[in-house]
Amino acid sequence: MPYISTNGRKYVTISEIISVISSGNFEGKNFVDNCPGIFLLTNVSKRNSKSGNVYLNCIVRDKKSSMNSKVWDWKGTIPESGSIVIADYSYSSDFGLALDYVKKSLPISEAFQRENLKPLLDELVPKADIEYLKAELYRIISSISNEKLRDLLNTIFGDEEFSKLFFQSPAASLNHHVRIGGLLEHSVHLAQLCDNVAEFFKDFVDRDLLVSGALLHDIGKAYSYSYEDLSFDITDKGLLEDHIIIGIKLLTKAILKLEGFPRNLEELLTHILASHHGFKEWGSPITPKTLEAIIIHNLDRLEAQVDSFVEALKNTPDNQNWTEYISMLGGSMFLNRKTEESEE
Repeated sequence: MPYISTNGRKYVTISEIISVISSGNFEGKNFVDNCPGIFLLTNVSKRNSKSGNVYLNCIVRDKKSSMNSKVWDWKGTIPESGSIVIADYSYSSDFGLALDYVKKSLPISEAFQRENLKPLLDELVPKADIEYLKAELYRIISSISNEKLRDLLNTIFGDEEFSKLFFQSPAASLNHHVRIGGLLEHSVHLAQLCDNVAEFFKDFVDRDLLVSGALLHDIGKAYSYSYEDLSFDITDKGLLEDHIIIGIKLLTKAILKLEGFPRNLEELLTHILASHHGFKEWGSPITPKTLEAIIIHNLDRLEAQVDSFVEALKNTPDNQNWTEYISMLGGSMFLNRKTEESEE
């Protein structure tokens, strides 16, 4: 059984806990070799039980896995999103994971200042393959044959302040790609999907516009989610403006730096950013009205939903066929884990 050791003590992460739950051996407190757990805590919110007691609803994470949890007891101040906590834990088939007692809580801001905790952060922080994804982003940009669009992409992604945020930010706080580099990952994957669809519909689709729109559709999220404190919470700017408005402002600012950028391309790209959520009730000020916008809306949702499903698959114990409730997918998902029948 792999452990994390710190200060001479051994702890288990949520990945090991899920593995043991899969075997059905989860009786009692600290059921993984009687070791307490060490977790990254995110999405923390206060709740009131029927009896009036306060508890915390949260997600516990490590670099591979995550699971919804309730915190019934804690020591001292309430642990915040973006904290490393050491806690006792238990699991129930009916009620899921519970942290019975948080023994210690360390804010990420303090953890980053302590060199000896870097190996611990490497084990607890979910992170995409950023270097590969950056290389793929630049490859896709270089493949754009329209010089005006290629210059625009190089201007936006070549901006040092923006690119630092874009390469590190999550794509959401809860539903999909909730990891360092998640925004980059989601955007590159969408561009790859759009490239394939453009080939399929090559007689009707402007490939360069479609792929460029895919890379740009969520650029406003670079300023919408916190990543340095690992809370993955939405920022004040994200709450006040929303990523669609932020993205359109970034697009307009970049275009103003380019001499002679075609007005029709500006209008088409702005429309993609404004309409990519598809419906007004989903946050888009306008519905998709071009073929490229229609494709991006549908593939954007598809890529995000698949990531949400795959993450739920990884985080659901092997002995369970149904995931927890997934808000983005509208319910619990069936995993169809069939056991192989032995041949007679």
